[in-house]
Amino acid sequence: MTSSPADDLGPTLRRLRLRRGMTQRQLADAAGTHVTHVSRVESGERVTVSRELLERLGDNIDGLAELTAAAGRVPARAERAISQFPDALENAVLEARTLPALRRLTAAARAQYLLARTPGGAVEGGRIEPKALCRQLKLQPVVGLADNGPPITFEGRQVIVTDPGQHGDPASLPRIRFLIAHAAAHALDEQLSCLFPRMGSGEELTCDVAAHLLCPPNLLEGAFRSAVLEAGPEAGDPWASDVGAVVTAVARQLGVPGWIAIRRLADEALLDDEALYYTLGDRP
Repeated sequence: MTSSPADDLGPTLRRLRLRRGMTQRQLADAAGTHVTHVSRVESGERVTVSRELLERLGDNIDGLAELTAAAGRVPARAERAISQFPDALENAVLEARTLPALRRLTAAARAQYLLARTPGGAVEGGRIEPKALCRQLKLQPVVGLADNGPPITFEGRQVIVTDPGQHGDPASLPRIRFLIAHAAAHALDEQLSCLFPRMGSGEELTCDVAAHLLCPPNLLEGAFRSAVLEAGPEAGDPWASDVGAVVTAVARQLGVPGWIAIRRLADEALLDDEALYYTLGDRP
């Protein structure tokens, strides 16, 4: 059975508030509501939370994207911005397109903030070095051997990522790089815990931040141009049959898993995010 937004909102609000180090009364005062209202929301009671209040709560705990995602609602300011496109606010479209798009915009801003603070932008050898991001956050990554435990485990300021393959296997490197970047995205938000590969509780946003950290626009566009030149002129067409070769080349050049390359190429409108699921016969 899947949980409803009301079921997710309370635990998410409590987690974000505690991460911020605020009491219920402090948050209520900052957001312009009563402490009883905050308490009832956190306890899972079916109480009304307007978009405006949701926005004020999220702003004061630096977790607007996570809070509105848990509530399944668009922030008030975003609703005003897209109100001229009524279809974007329909439930099915909101769930499938609008809210994830807003989450990715938030992720891009967070990633850019960390990259700008890291000396040299963490670029080494034409790709992002996630360990440099961790050093900037005073986080120590350690690669452990494969076991049945979680892929990311925080122990204070040390984070252990699990290598799923044989020790030192180059094929594991893209996944390890993603896990380290994922841990850095958590640490950026002072959230030293991780549920990945389970989703929920902000993991979707953290995955998006990690993807932006490893594939910032300048490196992604450069890798895409190189891949197109290598694959031939038709590779620039997102409906071309060899688009998979371009994605593979971009992933290899930036040292990321293929699904991250696809996601970021689609984010930057360099690739139709559904192109790989069609054949040439499906081309409109």
